[in-house]
Amino acid sequence: MPSQRTSHGFARVEPGSLTSAADAAHLFSRFPMYRQGLEWLARFVTRSHPDLGRPGAVCPRLAPALRTDTVWLVAIALTGASPEHAVEASKMLGHLFEDLATPEQRQSAALLGFFPDLPAQNAAAFIDGGHRLVRPWFVERGLMLGEFHPTSTVGGVHNRHLPVMRCPAPMFAVRAITPHDLMFLDQPDTPPVDRLAYLEAFDRHVGPRLNQAARVGLQSRIDEVRAALTSGGPS
Repeated sequence: MPSQRTSHGFARVEPGSLTSAADAAHLFSRFPMYRQGLEWLARFVTRSHPDLGRPGAVCPRLAPALRTDTVWLVAIALTGASPEHAVEASKMLGHLFEDLATPEQRQSAALLGFFPDLPAQNAAAFIDGGHRLVRPWFVERGLMLGEFHPTSTVGGVHNRHLPVMRCPAPMFAVRAITPHDLMFLDQPDTPPVDRLAYLEAFDRHVGPRLNQAARVGLQSRIDEVRAALTSGGPS
């Protein structure tokens, strides 16, 4: 891991905290949030749920990634707990993910970033506020940033009432954009300028892997949002 990726303006990697999920148990006493996070993955994220609104696991990607040992955990020390601190910490996680994941691993890998010193009363504002500010930076790089904390109200795509991001430990999760992420990036309540940027980034990073019909459909969506922005009407 290059040294320039271990620190950022408002954050630094806790020495010795970077580990794969398979090897994380030896750090449970030092970072109990690792145990909390991994137990939550096993209990909820990698399982089906009757209220999810579709078959399969809550996150279909995580179980295969855990089996291939391409899930990493890291603890981040902070100098503050504002959304701006979260932006800097999450960007550091984005760079670290890019350093860790080989080209062969990139589509299956995930990096989970935990914050041992984050006060519980600041977790929601730190995670949700930071995510809102930094999401465009991640999408532009072909990455997704998941925002998780104990009081999250973010619901699933198929059931908005199921809080799929409610995790016992505050956490950001970084992974590469995949074809199924179009459903998250193309949401009607997203501001049109952001929606267009997300669709164009998705086209750059994922478009070449889509079949012809999917590419035509994606271009149609992009053209629709562009036209709405030009006319000043709703997208």
